[in-house]
Amino acid sequence: MESGKLTWSLRIGWFAIYVAAGAIALMFEFGTLAKGAVTDNGHIYIMQIVGVMSALALIPLALGGFKKMMDRIGDRPFGSRLRIYVICSWLRLAAFFAVVEYGMVLYYLINDDIGLYCAVIGAICSMFCYPTRGAIEYDLDWDECD
Repeated sequence: MESGKLTWSLRIGWFAIYVAAGAIALMFEFGTLAKGAVTDNGHIYIMQIVGVMSALALIPLALGGFKKMMDRIGDRPFGSRLRIYVICSWLRLAAFFAVVEYGMVLYYLINDDIGLYCAVIGAICSMFCYPTRGAIEYDLDWDECD
């Protein structure tokens, strides 16, 4: 796989986080989905706890766990490193996707800012994971495979 193709593939996944968040906001704002649909205090509390705990668990895992995994696979053959890198990159994007989208849905379903806070924190942290060709080549020691 060429580093440019991998970069564009991961960028599409990265941008999907924001496109999906925008689509969720539009569906709630234009009335396709009902705002404030959850009113039971017990359900609201559980949904808030799930949102905060997922942000607290997935964001550090996506940032620090990815770095630790890249450090561990440094001595493997290039093909193996590339496969692991692709899998870990998609898992990292999926973690940010889950945090941001759940936060957006939570914000609109319970009419409370805590969901928006989780979504914004996830979105800001995903900025540190924007896939660039240079970063991918650096992480994988791409020159080594030539």
